[in-house]
Amino acid sequence: MKIIKNNFLIAITILFVACSDDDYTKDVPEQKQTQLKVIGRGTAVAQLKTITNPDNGQPVEAFCFLMDLIDSKTGEIIGTLEDCDMGTTENPDGTLVSKIVTKFNFTGKGSFTSRGDVLQTPIGDGKFTTESNPSENNVFDTTFDFEGSEGKATLVGEIDLSKFDQNIIGFDCNFTIDLVSY
Repeated sequence: MKIIKNNFLIAITILFVACSDDDYTKDVPEQKQTQLKVIGRGTAVAQLKTITNPDNGQPVEAFCFLMDLIDSKTGEIIGTLEDCDMGTTENPDGTLVSKIVTKFNFTGKGSFTSRGDVLQTPIGDGKFTTESNPSENNVFDTTFDFEGSEGKATLVGEIDLSKFDQNIIGFDCNFTIDLVSY
């Protein structure tokens, strides 16, 4: 009986030591971080569309502008960018704040969409600087190579509203997108 008891204690000790090893990492997904720097550039005519407001899931009419998506390092066109304005507020100081949904379509790679509040500050002759720096993740609706990613899209750039009365806007917007996927 003593031999069975000793063998049982040895087996329990071995199992305890084996199960307490905290170096096991096979089931932990590896985090992949990607930073993209792209430019939305071009002159675009407003198209009225009904889109889904990501803030509340309700349909909303928005003015959308389609332009080239450009790799900031090579200058090559790598897809299209669509900016949809769900509403703009003019402040007493002349600045504008727009609720924007931006869809980044990378040719052959997929797409993702971001939502941001964009501050536009007048600099003269109908031109405005643009800036959006969200405090939390604002990327959603990811497809193909970007499927399952989350992250933040920030913006610094300039727009030309001198032909806004004709529904035409000129864009030169620099985006930095930091994505995390598993």
